[in-house]
Amino acid sequence: MKLKFLSVTVLSLLLSACAATRPPEGAPASARDCPPANDWLIVEDPARSAARKAPQPDAPERVGSRAAELLDELFRVASLSPEQRRRDLAALETQRRLDDTRRFQLAALLEREDGIEALERSLRTLNSLVEINVHAQTVVDLMKKSVKARIELKQQSARAHELQEKLEQIKALEKSLQQRGAAPKTP
Repeated sequence: MKLKFLSVTVLSLLLSACAATRPPEGAPASARDCPPANDWLIVEDPARSAARKAPQPDAPERVGSRAAELLDELFRVASLSPEQRRRDLAALETQRRLDDTRRFQLAALLEREDGIEALERSLRTLNSLVEINVHAQTVVDLMKKSVKARIELKQQSARAHELQEKLEQIKALEKSLQQRGAAPKTP
């Protein structure tokens, strides 16, 4: 009982130490400009105070927001019905030039298709993405691995199906040879 109490206490202290000292982005500007509660530990540095007073970056430029956008797009595509996916896919295929966001959307839509050709096209589209940050690159790399694994799985299942058909043909041939050899000989 004491161990549970001690572990809960230590965990709550660790969590409170990790809590954010900055107000959220939606807070009033006066609250955001206040120094963090633990600023007394840090010697005031002109570069640090200038960085703190610099305007907040826009949403697309925030670290990880591009990766979040890509993940949101994956979830959106996963929730679409097959008819909606076909419509979105047709709309993207008619466009001449696609930015990286649209290319990723195209790759996600193609990844949901069943054919190997669609998966290979999805992989080529993912490889053509250019302007992505480190966090978004992680999402893209994971999607590439997933698509490659699905391509390999489809190829292996096609190969297994082909071998199964050959095995059945061999069994049928063996059975017909046995029936020929076992046919009663008339004297």
